[in-house]
Formats: sequence, structure tokens, C-alpha cells
Amino acid sequence: MKKVKYAALFGGSGKNNTSKEYLETVQIGTFLAEKGYIVKNGGYGGMMEAVSKGATSTGGTAIGVTCKQVGSAEGNTFLTETIATQTLYERLEILIENTDVFIVQKGGIGTLSEVFLALDIIRKEKIENQPKLFFIGDLWNDIIAQIQSTLLPKHEHNLFKVINDFEEFKTQLEILN
Repeated sequence: MKKVKYAALFGGSGKNNTSKEYLETVQIGTFLAEKGYIVKNGGYGGMMEAVSKGATSTGGTAIGVTCKQVGSAEGNTFLTETIATQTLYERLEILIENTDVFIVQKGGIGTLSEVFLALDIIRKEKIENQPKLFFIGDLWNDIIAQIQSTLLPKHEHNLFKVINDFEEFKTQLEILN
């Protein structure tokens, strides 16, 4: 039996659907669906909408994990499934569990909280085929450099990678598969 593959996107909910990041995230969603991944995200607008739009444009599955604590159980219109949670913790648990690849796009404090929790769980579980986190864009360079130089031992630096754009993401995902 073929293993189901999950990819989770963490990113901001800003509504600029003409931004470079939004358009790139649509491409990421399309590519993930074409590679057989089920896409999970926070279910709302911005980057979450973009990855859902891309995934479902090719017949893929996009699961939105919304949170009543944030204010709404309703997800974006591109989702094929919505899971409404009560708390942020429950939401993050669903986004993180069984996920093979994490994509981190432009976002804010909420995005950072998702990333740090995912990274901590990945580190502690020490599973054989650890998921990989891909940070897209140079806005992450300083943050990642600080994490690597102060918070994580060298042997854990391979858990994540800063990449420039969608084309580099495609290359990196092909290497993983």
C-alpha cells in the first residue's frame, strides 16, 4: 500500500493575491498535489489560500485546519476539507502530525509559533525519516542564522533549509523523494 504523503504550509493570512509570495505559493500547491501530497494549512486567506488554490487546481486535496479561538471555523473557498478546532494547540497538533514536509512562507508571529513548535516536535521525536522544513525567501536568512548559531546544535541544522524560491523548492523536494 502506498503511503499517504502530507505537506503543511505555514504562512501569513495577508490578502495580497498579486504578491510574488502568493503567486509562488499557488505554484507550490500545484506542484505538491502533482507529486501526490495532501496539503494541510491553517485554512484561512493569504498563503493558506494560495497553497489550497494551487493544490485543488489540479485535483489535489487541501485540508484547512481552522481555529475557533482565532475567530472563525470557516475556511477559504479552495479547501476540499475543513477541520475546525477549538484551540491553537489542537490546530497545530493536526497540522504537524504525520507531516512529511513543511513549507514556511512569508508570515508573522503566528507563522513563527507554528514553525518553532513543529521544529521542537521534530527534534524530540527523532524519527528515522524526519520531515524537512523549507523556509522560502531571504527574509528568513537572519532568523535562521540566529537559530543555528545560538539555539540548535550543529547536528540538527539539517532539519531545515532556507531556499530562494519555487524553483529551488522543486529541486529540493525531488531530492527528498
